[in-house]
Amino acid sequence: MAGEGSMMHANTSLKNNRRNRKSRLENFVNTTSNGYTELIDPNKATPEVLAEIREKLQVENKIILRKKIIITTAVLVLIIITLTVLNQFL
Repeated sequence: MAGEGSMMHANTSLKNNRRNRKSRLENFVNTTSNGYTELIDPNKATPEVLAEIREKLQVENKIILRKKIIITTAVLVLIIITLTVLNQFL
C-alpha cells in the first residue's frame, strides 16, 4: 500500500517527541526562576538556612520600605511647594 513509509515516519516522530518531553516541575522551575536566586527545597533546608533567608528578606524589605517613604515624602513636599508658589502669583 502507498504511504506506509510516511505513516511509519510520523509514528516514530511522535514517539520521539513524547520521549523528549520535560516534566512539569522542570518546566515550572525553568519559567519561574529569575536567574539570580537558587532554588532551595524547603524540605531539605535546615533551620539555620531558613533563618538566614528570613533575615535577608527582612533587611531587603526594610530598605524597600525606606525608599518608598522617602520618595513619597519628596513628592508630597514638591507638590506643596509648587502649590504655595502658584498661590503667591495668583
